[in-house]
Amino acid sequence: MKNAHTPARRLAVAFALLAAFSFPLAAQKANVVYMEGTAKIKSGAGSLRAADFGSTVTYGESVITGKDGLVEMTLPNGSTIRVAADSVFTYSETGTGSDSRPVLATLAGSVSYKLNKSVGRSPVIQTNSMVAGVRGTEFTVYAGRDGSVLLAVTGGIVDVSAQGETVSLYQDEAVQVEPGQKPGEKYVWLGKELDFSDWNKGLNKDFLADPVTGIRRVETQLAEYAKEYTALQQPYEDATQAWKEATDEYQKVLAKGDEAATKAFQKDRLYPAQDARATLILDMRYWALNYLSVRRYVLSNMYMEIKSRYPLKGTAETEEFFRIHAGILSAYESTIVPKLFESDY
Repeated sequence: MKNAHTPARRLAVAFALLAAFSFPLAAQKANVVYMEGTAKIKSGAGSLRAADFGSTVTYGESVITGKDGLVEMTLPNGSTIRVAADSVFTYSETGTGSDSRPVLATLAGSVSYKLNKSVGRSPVIQTNSMVAGVRGTEFTVYAGRDGSVLLAVTGGIVDVSAQGETVSLYQDEAVQVEPGQKPGEKYVWLGKELDFSDWNKGLNKDFLADPVTGIRRVETQLAEYAKEYTALQQPYEDATQAWKEATDEYQKVLAKGDEAATKAFQKDRLYPAQDARATLILDMRYWALNYLSVRRYVLSNMYMEIKSRYPLKGTAETEEFFRIHAGILSAYESTIVPKLFESDY
């Protein structure tokens, strides 16, 4: 996603904004039709409320289930979303009007989807390690503690993209994507639903056997986010300058009282300058929020796994792990934090 104005990039940008702000009343709602155990809904402003039968989840909100929790929701077109125990799902949208497109994100745990074909554009599935496009399909996304993602299709087609490579999955096929890596080889997926707990334990076991490789993969993923974020800083400064100049000139045009000239200037200069700057702001927040998500749901888990086993003195390998971890956090504090809000945490 090198071009800030490609459809895929604009899609990802919209997801980031929605994670931090509430959306207009016209936003589509997901309705909670069944639930068990403990589950909460987090608003775009960061407040939490208990999920219950009849609750609604709007763009920019997240569903967070406890270890005993389960939430099932329906979308306006009859599609269903099942958020399993100990999972985090975020519902958002990209674009406006005919370009509007839902974004369904699995940030942790397991989320199953049964998506009907809709009149508008199909939704996009997002995780910490990949983005997927769907075409009227049924599938499950598993997001592991080490940042790995497994996507299994039971009907329809899913296009999984990561690190510039796309793999198309058809019925009874699955693929695993590790953080900072291209999609692995797809394979036949038959039988019972994956035991997420066992799969996650296996990932954790592999990580503990080689924590440096594990955190290096996450570092690669985060470095990409930071690179994309940094590349936007100069364009943002240029767009801000252009917007300020347009605003100053607009005040002069407005003072002349010529309604036709005022409207023409708004259309030709003011609004395009505002839109260009706003898009870059959303781009920057997208990468910042992606970084935050991986830090929260992946990096912190890795740190606790190693720290709990070596509270006082570790091995040469664990010391290297902590050195890399400290470097990631330093970059996070200096580069990413300035674009975050209190509600993001």
